[in-house]
Amino acid sequence: MRFVVGLVFLVSSLDLVAQPYLRDEIEFRQGGELLSWCQSEAQAYFVGKGIPTYQWSARHYERGNVLFVEGSIRANGSDVPVTCRVAKGARERHAIVEVHNTP
Repeated sequence: MRFVVGLVFLVSSLDLVAQPYLRDEIEFRQGGELLSWCQSEAQAYFVGKGIPTYQWSARHYERGNVLFVEGSIRANGSDVPVTCRVAKGARERHAIVEVHNTP
């Protein structure tokens, strides 16, 4: 019996290790949540390319059941438009980030 309980525990913990996004994934309910997430994603995009970022400005709004962010980030000496969108109540993995006119 102990073996079965231990085996079940081991299998369930391995499942969480294999799918870490299930533990701390954001669920968007308000535009402000998407706003800060969008900024982080835009900065991470440029950090991955080795381009420093400076200023972020954006606005958020909702249309129907969809949350939107329209922003601009200063990267490599120019302002780069960034847009993000996601359905209300959707998880982070379903959000869309678009970085336009990359320097």
